[in-house]
This record gives sequence, C-alpha cells and structure tokens, in this order.
Amino acid sequence: MVGAFTHHQILKNFSQYPVPEWRSSPTIHKSWWGTTRRNQVKYFRRSKAVKLFWNTSFYGIFWLWNLTFLMLVYIGILPYVGVPLFQATLTGDIPTEFSLTLVTLIAIPTISSIIGGWRFSKQPLQLIRLFYGVEAPLFVLCLLRLFVIRELTSASSQILITTSVCIAAFTGELFWGYANRRKSGLQWVQMLAHTLMLVFGIYAGVVLLFYALPLAVFLLQEFIKFAWVKPLWDILHHSAFVGGLLLILTWLAILGFSATLFIAMPSALTAMYVHSGAKILRAFALEHGKNKTFAGAGAVVVAFAVTFISLQQQPQVLAFSLLANTPKNDRDRQTLVAKSEQIRTGLVNAYLSSYRYLSSKQENNHISAMYHHVLGLDKSAADGLQATYNFLMSPFLYNGSEKDSAKAEKLYADFFDTPLQKAEKTAVSHAVQSTFNEQEVKAGLLNINEKKVLLLSQQVTVQEHGDWADVELYEVYKNQTREVQEVFYSFSLPESAVITGLWLGDTNKLDQRFPFVVSSRGAAQKVYNSQVRRSRPIDPALLEQVGPRHYRLRAFPIPPNNIQQREGQPPLPTEMHLWLTYKVLGQDLGWEMPDLGEKRNIFWTNQTKRIRNGKEIGWKDDAWLEEFIPASGKIQPVLHEVNLEEGYKILAKPLSRQDYTLTKNQRVAVVLDTSRSMGEHIKELVQTLSWLKKHGFADNELTNNDADLYLSVSPGATPKRLDDLQQFQPEKVTFYGTIQPQEMLTQFNNLRGDTAYDVVLLLSDEGSYELSKNNKTVPETPAPLWMVHLGGLPGAYNDGIIKSLQDSGGEVGVDISEVLQRIATKSVLSDSVSVVNGYAWYLQTLDTAIATSNQQDDFLPLAARQLILGLSKKIKLDNLKSLDAIHAVAKKYQIVSPYSSMLVLVNDEQRQLLKEAEAQSDRFDRKVENGKENLSKPINPLKVSVPEASGGWLLGVSAIAVFMLVKRRR
Repeated sequence: MVGAFTHHQILKNFSQYPVPEWRSSPTIHKSWWGTTRRNQVKYFRRSKAVKLFWNTSFYGIFWLWNLTFLMLVYIGILPYVGVPLFQATLTGDIPTEFSLTLVTLIAIPTISSIIGGWRFSKQPLQLIRLFYGVEAPLFVLCLLRLFVIRELTSASSQILITTSVCIAAFTGELFWGYANRRKSGLQWVQMLAHTLMLVFGIYAGVVLLFYALPLAVFLLQEFIKFAWVKPLWDILHHSAFVGGLLLILTWLAILGFSATLFIAMPSALTAMYVHSGAKILRAFALEHGKNKTFAGAGAVVVAFAVTFISLQQQPQVLAFSLLANTPKNDRDRQTLVAKSEQIRTGLVNAYLSSYRYLSSKQENNHISAMYHHVLGLDKSAADGLQATYNFLMSPFLYNGSEKDSAKAEKLYADFFDTPLQKAEKTAVSHAVQSTFNEQEVKAGLLNINEKKVLLLSQQVTVQEHGDWADVELYEVYKNQTREVQEVFYSFSLPESAVITGLWLGDTNKLDQRFPFVVSSRGAAQKVYNSQVRRSRPIDPALLEQVGPRHYRLRAFPIPPNNIQQREGQPPLPTEMHLWLTYKVLGQDLGWEMPDLGEKRNIFWTNQTKRIRNGKEIGWKDDAWLEEFIPASGKIQPVLHEVNLEEGYKILAKPLSRQDYTLTKNQRVAVVLDTSRSMGEHIKELVQTLSWLKKHGFADNELTNNDADLYLSVSPGATPKRLDDLQQFQPEKVTFYGTIQPQEMLTQFNNLRGDTAYDVVLLLSDEGSYELSKNNKTVPETPAPLWMVHLGGLPGAYNDGIIKSLQDSGGEVGVDISEVLQRIATKSVLSDSVSVVNGYAWYLQTLDTAIATSNQQDDFLPLAARQLILGLSKKIKLDNLKSLDAIHAVAKKYQIVSPYSSMLVLVNDEQRQLLKEAEAQSDRFDRKVENGKENLSKPINPLKVSVPEASGGWLLGVSAIAVFMLVKRRR
C-alpha cells in the first residue's frame, strides 16, 4: 500500500503524518529541512510501515485472543464446568457468587467482541487498550475467583474490589475520557479512582516483577544452553525438512501469540494504568489546582495503605495468644470468656485457613526457590525476597502453619465445650462450598440436617395388647443427589421399651426384605463401617443402643437419583425401604413414639405421605413423629409375669400415685459440671438447687435429707467441695472449658474422702458425646450414679458411662424431682430392678418365685430387656465371659441392648466378615462415633517441594512433543 503513493502525494499530505519530535530541536532543525526529498519520502514510508505493523499486531492480538476466549468459555468451561455449577447452585450446594462469576466470565469476551467490532473497529490503539486494560485483567480476575480463590476474607476482598474499581475507572476513561467542566463531581470521582488505579498499577507491577525477572533469566539460560537444537534438528530430519520447518514456524507463532498475553500483559497493564492515572491527575490539576489534587490523591493513598495494613491483622494470632496459657484463677477465666467472640473468630479462621487463603506464609516458598535455583541467589537473600513478596501478597496468605487447623479444632473444643464442626456448621459448610467443583463440595460437606434424602412415606402401625403394644415404623427413602447417601437417626425411647426388629428392602415386598442379626456391639460397628467405606458399598444397616434410652440408626447406601435401568436386565433399586419394630408400655397419652435427637441427610416435606394404622393423615408439623399415638381406648395397667428359660422370673407391677414417695434420711452427693456449655443452663440449675433447698437438702440435718456439692472443673482450676448448699451462688460461677463425666467422677472421688452417700447425682447438660474418649471404664462411685441432664438428654453415651450407670444401679433423667422420686420409690421396693414408666420391675429366680399361670410369651422381649438390666447389676461385666452371657440373652430374644446391636446383612461376604469380627477379643469394644467429617483440603498452589530440573524446558519439551506427534502420524 505504501508503494502505491507517489512522492508528490506523500509531501502534499505531509500534515497527516507524524514528524519526529527531534525536528523541533534548533540543532537538528536545519538538517531536517535540508534533507533531500528522497530521504524524507523514505522516512515517511518507514513510518507508515511501522504504523501498519502495530495496527495489524493490535488487531491480531485482540481478535485472536477473543476467539480463543470465546472458544474456551463456550466449548470448554460452559458445558463441563458451567452446567454442573449451575445445577449445584440451584440445589444450594454452591454459593450463588460462583455462578455469577461464571456468567461474568462468559460475558466478558462476548461483550468485548461486540464493542471491538462496533465501537473500535477502526481504532486499533483503543482496541488494544480495551484488551489489556479491561478485558484481559477482568477475564483473569474471574478465572482466579472461579478456580483459585475460594472463600473471601476482608483482606482479599479489598484487593479484588480495588482491582474491580480500577478496571471500571480505566473503562470510563477509555470510552469517555476526562469529564468536562460541568461535571465537577464526576471529575473528583475520576481523580480519586485514578489515584487508586495509579497505586494499584504500581502494586501489581511490583508483584509481577517478582516473576518477570526469573522468567526472563530462565528463558535466556535455556536458550544459551542450546539444549533445544537437537530436538529441533530431529524434527527437521524426520519430517522431510519442509514439513518440520512448517511445524517449527507454527510452534513459534503459537509461542509468540501466547507471549502477547502471558508475558506482555503484566507490563502492558501496569504501563496503561500508571499512564491513565497520571493523565487524569494532570488534567484534574489543571482545572482544580495542585493543592486539591495532592490532597485528594494523598487521602486515597493513605486510606488504601491504612486499610491494607489493618486488614492484615488476622484474628487467629490473637486467639492463639489468649489461649497460649492455662488460666490460673477465675479472673483469668472470666477475661477469656469475655473475649469469646474474638477467640471464636480466630479459631474458625485458623481451622478454615486452607479454604480462605492460597497458602500460609511458612509454606509459601516458590519465590525463594525460583531466585535461589534459577538465579543462583544466596539462600538468605532469596528468603528476604520471599518475605517481601509475602508482605505484598499477605491478603491471600495465612499467617501461620498448616498445623494450625488441628490446633484450632482442639482449642475450640477445650474452650467452648463442643466440637468446632458441629458448632460452626454454617461457617464450615460455606467454606467447603466455596468452590466451582461440585465433587469437592460433596466430599467435604457436613451432613448434619442436610437435605439429601427425601422421606417419601412414613407408616406407623400399632398393634395393641392391653397395656402394651407392638409398634412398626416403615419408611421409604428417595435420594435427591447423584451420590449414594447414608441416613442417620439419633433418637430415644422410653426406658422400658425394647427394639425387636430391623429390615431393609429395595421394594415394599415383605418376603424380599433383608433380615437382621443380633451381634455383639463392637463387631457390628466394625462390619458396618467396613461396608460403608467400600468403593462399591452394599446395603447394610446398623441399630445400636447408646444409652439407657438412647438409640442410633444408620442405613446405607440410599441409591443415587441417576440410576439407569438396562433393558433385559433386572431392575436396579431406586429407593430404600426400612422397617423398625419395638414393644412399648402404654401411658396416659397413648403409645410413645421415638423422640428424634439428631438426623443427618434425611429430610421431609409437606408432600411426605404420613400413614397411621392404615389411614393417611394431614401431618403439617416439622417433627419426625408425633410424641404419642393415641390408644383406641383407656389404657389399664395390669400385672405381668414372665418365666424365662434362663431360670428367672420377671414381674412388671403397675404403680399408682400413692406408691411413689420422696427420699427421707438420704445423704446425696451432687457433682456439678462447670464446663462452658453449662453456662447456658443457669436458670435450670437455680431451679434445681432451689428444689433441693426446699426439700431439706440444704439444712445440714442428716435426719432429714442432706446434700454436699462438688464443683468439678476443667484443667487449670481447683475442684471444690461445699458441705453447705446455701453458700453456693450459681451466678458467680465461671463456667469454663470442657470436662467429661469420667473426669468429674475422678475429682469427686478425690474430694469425698471416706464420706458415705446414698446416691450420687451428676448435674450436667446435654454434654458433648463427640468429645468423649473410648474409655471402657469409669471411676467407681460409692452409691448408685444418676445423671441429671438440664436442658435435655444427650444423643449418646460412651460405653464406659453406660457400664458405670448399670453397674451402680443408676439411670438418667432431666428433672431432679422425678429422679429423686424414682430413687426413693425404688429404695422402698427394695428388690425391684427398676422403677420406670409407671411400673416396678422385679427379677426373681424361679426356685424362689411363686409359680405363675399367667405366662405371656409375647411379653418376653420386654422381660428380657429387664433381665439384662438386672443381670448387669449382679455380675461384673469386665470380662468376655460375662459379656457373652449378657449378649446371649439379647441374641436369644432378638432384641437390642447396650451390649448387642442389630445389623442387616445382604450377602455371604458380609456374614463371613461378621463371623470373623465376633470371634475377636474386641467384639464388644465400640468406638465413639464423633461424627467428624474429613473435609477435602484444597491444594497449595504456592508451595514448592523440590526445584524443577532444567534442560530446554520451554523450547526442548515443546519440540519433542511436536516430533512425537509427527512420528505417530507417519
């Protein structure tokens, strides 16, 4: 095109071509105008060619990269990442912000292409500014937010918001330039925003400089080594030279094209932002003066710096320092309790550090490794550069180590008396969900109260037998996810009730159900857990008794919702059917239903079908079950007598109101739990102590009733004994830390000396079963141990506590008056096994019992439960022989007990596993199920283990790859 112009045309249109700036110099001015016309024409031809080159380059960079971006988002990201991400967002598994980020990512190249073709099609300079100043940084920002940066912190949010403001300010200047005089307010906004852009441009340039220098040196080193020559020669030699040359040129073109983004963008972005910021500041200074410009710009710089530095004060530093030393007195404990929110925030931040930060400062070593191994810099100097980089990148770096997560979890449990995952479920779930990857969410999502498995229908059938009944609970589960799921229920039943059956099925056909077996508790737990952890799990179900009236039910796997049926093959199961049966004595309100404590994965809606005794009911409550199913008529308690083949006779004698009595001349030890969670039940504690004072337990008269108070404390404090209950003031107690019942009883035994008691009452709350240990034994108590739980029963007890309750003849309750009434009544009925649910239960040997003609075989399971309870108080359950004897009773009568669990097995492999487990010496050793989820930890992108080996990395590897491709095609 340049050659088509004549000399005359070029000189005639001289004004439209740029004249070099040096022509205004008085020294050279004469020589410029004194040059020949031929030389002038040559200059303008070169100028036109350079301009054409850059214009073509700008067009090529913009449109080729936009084509690449469009293909990436529409062909790569949208179908493979976008669709699952949108689905996960609709189901609530992933926060909406990630879907919005993806929408923005898709919109960026689409809108930029439209603007480039419509607005800047003939303005290549503006086109390249649009690409490097707006589109590319915004596209990279969205990619980082979607794939690298997970949960945002205040510090990382500041950087992302600052970046967004700078991009928006640059976009405004690109399209509309500097605001005119009539828009003074907008001019101030532009000045402030572009000052921030100037600061950010320098900040980004400094950060990118850490990578630019070693990259340049590395490329130069690799080039000078000429390790790439041989692979290139091999390509030319084995591809008829011309074909190899074309491949090399193509590769060089791709390499150069990639360099326009990955190498050129950092410097181009910094230069454009600094230039744009400086231009707007100069324009603002011309209109408003330098003083106002300096004041406004200075305010922005100071505000940014102060905010940047203040947001680097991460909360875990304070939390760890506060909990570094065990408090020595109540004042220290009160100080820490007053700072609970700061401690909580810090510990949660440490626990979730791998989700909120790219790396920790201790583990981030890639800058030091690059400068040490690539540039040969001294290790101390490289570490100094790493420290500088860490300061600049501190919004994205955790101030600590990877061990802080476990440390924070333990400190949280010790301070707040509850597991961190359980107490901070919302925060933990949000952190795990903060990713584009649905599989990572599924792998780590906490399942407490999660809505993954729908309860399609629930049927309750009651078969009445006078004052007791058989109850069947039948439920159908439908998985709402694409992964197999487990259903978990923790519930309680009346102490006299007994579970008699558990079945699983793929359909509602009773003859195709999988039956249960009664197994020793440790063996059953071991087999169930082994099946759940299989890569291809097979249906097991486990039902355990984990307290005097506490049960835990688990069923797995619920089939996923994406089952594909195959023609000509047996239908695959799409639902799970579960049946549970139990026997229960009637009460005034009817037949008591299981009382739900905790559920996992299972949920129900108004569409869940509820059927009671064959009739559908319009159940609108959010509860799992009603408290009671009404009886068909008034329940009239009667005497029950059952002869058991083991040589015992069980009597169940109904009690009237007159049969109950209160304690007299009893000396009671009250062991008070002063852990942190008890602080939420001060009101109930005051009411309990007031009842004791009212009924003579605080007058120091043994002829009436008397109570001594033992204050159990967490580590670092001193337990106390108060013989005068009147002196105790609950509101002045500092409830602090965590302490388990075993530790409370140890402290009690150390303080009581040789004082004798008629009963030991342990006052606690629901406690934290998840924090308990796998202790088989508990310190013995000098009298029956009764646990009184203020605020509600716990979900479970460890086996050591269960053993202690049964060995000592104690039980559990939630009301002090009811507990002491049961104790007094049982004391009057001296030979009774238990007094519960309106009946007194007696255990007699057949050789001393009066023969009965009122044998009730259907009542046998209820009697067998009481037999197990009675025998556990008569024999020491500290050896396998005794435990096997107790288990034999449960197995014979097919019931669940604290020592025997129900397990549903579906194949011979599982039966063989159970047989092997039951032959082990640990068949009764059950581990504490703490419910802790093993969260999926993100990878650390800034941690380097060993330096990469050199050897033509950039050129040689690519050349070899091309050579292998050519060989394969030939």
